[in-house]
Order: sequence, then structure tokens, then C-alpha cells
Amino acid sequence: METSRNYLFSNRLSREYPGRMAVVGNGRQCTYEEMHKGIAGLSGKLSELGVQKGTRVALFGYNSANWLIAFFSIVRAGGVAVLLNYSSGVEEAAELLKMSDTRFLLSGETAVEKKDPRAMEHLAELAGIEQEHCLSIHSDRVNLFRQYGSFHSENEMRTEEEAGETAFIIFTSGTTSMPKAVEISQKALSFDADAMIENLGEQAGRSLCTAVPLFHILGLLMSYTWLCRGCTVCLPANYKPETLIREIDAYRISDMTAVGAVYLSLAEAKEFRKCVVPYLHLCMIAGGMSTPVQMMRLELEYANATFINMYGQSEAAPLTMVRPSDLVEKRAQTVGRAVSGLDIRISDGKGGFLPVNEIGEVIAKGGNLMNGYYALPREKQPIDEQGWLHTGDLGYFDEDNYLHLSGRIKDVIIRGGENISPSEIENALSQLENVNQVKVMGAPHPIYGESVEACVTLHNKNAPFDPSAMKESLRSLVARFKIPSHIFLYDSFPLNVNGKLDQRTLRVDMLSRLKRIAVSEELSGGVTVFDVKVKNSSYAIVPVTTMVNNLADTVGFSPKRAMQMQLAVEEMLTERIMDAYSASGEIRMKITLMPEWLRISFSDHGTEYFIDKRRDTSMSARIILKAVSDFHTDYPEGKPVYCMDFLYDNDFSIEEFLFTNREDLA
Repeated sequence: METSRNYLFSNRLSREYPGRMAVVGNGRQCTYEEMHKGIAGLSGKLSELGVQKGTRVALFGYNSANWLIAFFSIVRAGGVAVLLNYSSGVEEAAELLKMSDTRFLLSGETAVEKKDPRAMEHLAELAGIEQEHCLSIHSDRVNLFRQYGSFHSENEMRTEEEAGETAFIIFTSGTTSMPKAVEISQKALSFDADAMIENLGEQAGRSLCTAVPLFHILGLLMSYTWLCRGCTVCLPANYKPETLIREIDAYRISDMTAVGAVYLSLAEAKEFRKCVVPYLHLCMIAGGMSTPVQMMRLELEYANATFINMYGQSEAAPLTMVRPSDLVEKRAQTVGRAVSGLDIRISDGKGGFLPVNEIGEVIAKGGNLMNGYYALPREKQPIDEQGWLHTGDLGYFDEDNYLHLSGRIKDVIIRGGENISPSEIENALSQLENVNQVKVMGAPHPIYGESVEACVTLHNKNAPFDPSAMKESLRSLVARFKIPSHIFLYDSFPLNVNGKLDQRTLRVDMLSRLKRIAVSEELSGGVTVFDVKVKNSSYAIVPVTTMVNNLADTVGFSPKRAMQMQLAVEEMLTERIMDAYSASGEIRMKITLMPEWLRISFSDHGTEYFIDKRRDTSMSARIILKAVSDFHTDYPEGKPVYCMDFLYDNDFSIEEFLFTNREDLA
């Protein structure tokens, strides 16, 4: 997209409102004037220390105004910002710095430094970085707006013609344990920012909550885009619902960017409707999360907001995105259309392209592609000789040119937006005592998109197996988000006829175990199988009692017991409809499978009426008290709810029933 020749970060960051807040959050804030002074000063300091064009400078720390100032300062001084995951351990980070030939380190608050105050010194030593080349950007120790004022410099080390040179590096995992260093230019990120502004149009507001890490392309791109527009970027201390609610309410945040798990947890918070719904109007979502059902749910929960689904990679982001004006069906079921200036096709794997509705690999060409993977040979680069980026993702275009994703060619696990290499975790698990064989796989997850799951065998099969202790041991070997959700023990792995691991069979068994766990966890709070409203009319009784009888028979109650249940429900409904109401009102009825009993509950929404089971005064009460194991009346929020509990037979397992019949009951 050649909308402008102005690609350099320092030239694009807004100077229109010097007194406006540029960055807020976590009890701190800085104006645009302070941000520009900090960038000019720190870039001058870096130049004095020896940073030149192409010098690798690591940036390691939690999201903060100082992090952003440091990032733009490194690039302004001509350096290449090497962005580290703030959850990385010292040894892991050191390997990445050595791999990328990094010579300087700017560090803020990190997870490892909380445990060891000298972690950054240790990191520099392992990575071969001189201590004089290490600077602190801790928000509670350093004020970058003033710290380096004497080094103030107006010089930009790159020209617009050099905006295509690598400006920063983001690490991403592939199908092997060795991460790849994605080289991205100022031109590419500015292209992305132009695409965002063009596609969002007037829907974009004056403030943005960045609830994703800045070392990710999504968090960095969104923050940069809003800073180019002269808006306020909020960087919360963490992504917990209570923290986000506090920041959104305090600054009246209009827009937000996050992965699906953050949006879903926020919607369940107590103050959500009061402190979030009135303010949020535009929500950007990415990171391998959203199913159509989840997107529709979010649209309903965030009543005043429009959700923007998009698709991209560290190597090129965004590639496609929906527009605010798109129908909700398109926004929920697709990842949108190609952004302007990009050519997105579906490859047939033979040098040609597939027509609409045919699945193949998504490939892309245009102005926002990375410069390549640092230090990897030509044959390992994903951009071919014709300039096409091979994403490794499968998808197809529909008749309206909206892209539908169908899966991944790669073996990488994407958990909540994090690209995770299974082999890295396998190598870490293999280091634990008594672990013999290891296989790590991704499994579908309703919130994170995928979960990390591990299967292991032991050398000594008689030794105790403690998956919690194994997870704890992994904390020193891999980042927290890479630790498996579950570790399953096997006597041996299934093998095929060639004596190799039968991964398909192992995966089926692993998914079966996960399903049993999910059913057991869900059952602890009850599984609602029917939730209906009965109108004030006698003809509404028959469908409900028939449904109760059918369910009772399916669950395994005897015919006599099923008839008792049907009669009890019929009498209860009759009493409610005939005696409780005159000409208005309705009854909500729920049937819930509990661990030890089947529960049928009624909730009156008209005139309040209830049966006092201590006074056997009605036909309904007599029948209910005789046929039901327990009958009680609750008053949640002051409204009566009548519950009947029917005990299962002693030899009946509701957990096994749910597991084998889950699809029928869903």
C-alpha cells in the first residue's frame, strides 16, 4: 500500500497534540511531548554507547511506556530491536540473544527478575553482552522522559529510502524446537498501520487498551497505529479482569485489542456491565481463538462493541480482516478479506491457484511481508522466488472473497495467540527424572483455541507418578504458557506395523481422556440438558411432561419411576398454571443432570406462589412428596425456584452416561 512515503516510526508518531496523554496504565502516564523527548534522549544515549545501523539491541520487559520509548529509540538510533518474551527464562533468552547476534540489552520488569534481582546480569553474562551495554528501563527506577535529556538528538539514522531495512526482530516457533527470528521493517509495520486505519475508518476511537504483549506483532502494531493517530494507549499491568475493568473505567477506553480468552474472562467479571460495556465500542481479536459461537457470544455480551476478527502472522500482519460494516455472520465465521495492497491466494501446491471454496495453503504477497528469517538459508525461508509468503495455514475463499481458515499444515500449537513448539516441550519433559518417552500434542480448547497436552511413559513403571510435580519442574525449563495443561501416563505408546509411534491412535486416546476430564469437571456444577419457558396455558404441559418421560427413560429410570416423575411434573405445572396466575406470567423449567440425582426446577415469573412442603394441603404436594426424593423451594434474588431431585439407581453412573451420550445431550 503506497499511501505515503512516510514510513519511519519517529516521523509518523503524532506530534499534533503534545500535551495529550500518549500512554497510560498501571498508575503511570506520559504525554506525547514526554514520549518524543524520551525517544530523542535515549536514542542519543544509545548512539554514544556505540549503537549503529544494524546493531542488535534486546528489549526485555513487561508492557510499559518505557518499553515503547525504548523500542522507538532503538530504531531511531539505527539499531534493530530484538523483542524478548517477558516470560522467558534466563537460559532461553540467552540462547535467543546469541542466535540473533545481540550486543546490547535494555531491560525492565520481567518474570525472572522477580525471583532473582541479578537475573539480567546473569543473562548478559550468558549472552556475551558487556555490562556497559546494559541499561535499565524499569518504570519504578527510570524516567526515560528526563533520564537522558542531555543526550538529546534530532538525528534519525535511517532515511525514508532505508525504511525497508530490518528494524526489529520477533521470535516465533516453528515445527522444530529452534525458534525463528522474524525480521520486520519500519515500512512493513507502517504499511500495517495504514491498513488498520483504512479498514477501521471512523469506527476507531480515541483510546486503546492493549491487553496483549508488546513483543507480539498484534500488541505492537495496534499500539503503534493508535499512537500514529494521536490517541491514548493504555497498557495495563496484567490482563486480569479486575485490572482491565479498573483501567477501562478510569480512562473511558473506547477500543481494545486482546485474544479471545481475555474477552471471555472479562465478560464474566462482576463489574463488567457497569464499567466496561458503556465504553468499549471496537474490539480487535486475533490469536487463533474464536469459533463462530464464541464470536456471536462476545457480540451479545459486549452490547455496544463491534468485534473485528483478523488473520496474520509475525511474518505479515494483518493479511486479512473484517470491516466494522460487515454483517455479524461474516465477522463471526471468517477472518475477513485481504487488506488493500496485498494479494492473497490459495495455492494448489503445484505453482497454481485454487478457485473459491477449495481448500489449500494460504499464500500472500505485498508490502507488509517480513524481510526473512535471520541467519536461515534460502531453502528454509517461507518466501519463494516469486515473492509469495507460504503461511503454512489451510483455508479457502468464499464467493464474497472472505477467507475461511481450515487448519494448519504446521505442527505448531497455538495457545491463546502463543506459537508453541511441541518438540521444545518434549525435550524439556525428557530431562525430568524417570521420564522415558514423551509426545506433546495440541488439543481443541474452547477459550485458548488449543491447549498443550503431554503423554509420557516412565522408565520405572512402579515409581510414583505426580503430574503436578512434573509441571512444577518444567517451570525452570520452559516459559509458563508452554507448560502442558495435562500430563497423561501410559504403560507404553501404541506402535504401527513399522514399529514407529502410532500418533493417530495415541491422539484419539488422549482426546478421549480429555473428554472424560471435561465431563467430570462440568458435572460438578450440573449439566443443564433442557431449559424451556412454559406459557400460561394448559396445552404447554404435554410437551414438557413428554420430554421429562423421554429423558427419564434415556437415563435409565424404571418405567414406574419415569411415570412417577412425569406425573409429579404434570401436577406441579398444572398447579402453577391454574392457581398461580390469572392472565399473565410464565414458568421457566430447567432439567439438570447432577452427580447423584436428576434435578427438575421451576422458576415463576408471574405472581409469586409456592408450596410449603411442611403443609401437605394440595394434590400436587402429596404427589410430589411421595414421588420425589427431595423437594425444596429456593429464593435466589428474592424469586422462588421449586426443585425436584430424583435419585439415580445405585448401579447407574451419570459420568459414564454423559461421556457416551454427550453429543446427543449437547
